[in-house]
Amino acid sequence: MIKFFRTMRQNLLNEGKTGKYFKYAIGEIVLVVIGILIALQINNWNESLKKKAEIKNSLIALRNDLVQDTLLIKEKLPFITQQYQLNESLRARVAKPNASLDTLIQIMRYEFNPNWSAQIVYNSNAYNSLNQTGLIESLPDSLKATIKNFYNKKFFLKDRVEKTTNDYREKITSYVNTYTFGSTAIHDQGPLIDSLIWDSIDDSHLAATFQGISNFKRILFTETQEELEYSFYNSKTLLHQLDLEIQNK
Repeated sequence: MIKFFRTMRQNLLNEGKTGKYFKYAIGEIVLVVIGILIALQINNWNESLKKKAEIKNSLIALRNDLVQDTLLIKEKLPFITQQYQLNESLRARVAKPNASLDTLIQIMRYEFNPNWSAQIVYNSNAYNSLNQTGLIESLPDSLKATIKNFYNKKFFLKDRVEKTTNDYREKITSYVNTYTFGSTAIHDQGPLIDSLIWDSIDDSHLAATFQGISNFKRILFTETQEELEYSFYNSKTLLHQLDLEIQNK
């Protein structure tokens, strides 16, 4: 097409028809500009489709992460609840009016388990990718707000549990260096060590230790349960919004 216009312009110039020459020159320029605009429009359209596909894939990945996290929570939450209730039942027995030193020793020596539960390692790759690529800013305001609010509180609660776990671990270190306990199969210190320790205990220290550790364990499991329940139930709301947005992409 360009070669055709060039030939036409040359013929008109040779024939001295400068008016028509300039008209064809302008027409050629207009065609070039239109071609560039069309090319830019197609490129923008392709980029828009590409970005739309990236967002959809990211949302699908985020949905998959949430589903996997929900399964992990569903598996662990009953154990946390059971451990919390067990700890409360031990505290309740010691708090009864007829409780004695023998009650405390029975609990601490044979029943109390100072171990704690490791936190769930959540799948956060999709969420981190959304933030790092900036794609989260391209989402509808409602969905963007739900995602950010969900993960901000989730991480806040998780960090709180981690801090309490570290504090509890320090207290447990002191406990296991002072007393034996027989509520788990792996702690098989034997009757000799067991008797040497428990035949010469400091009653006041034992009582203070139980009070401190069981109270810390109450806080730890309460915070853990709160974090798990928040993540579990609020995931459902977010999953519903993600499903709607994915269907519209």
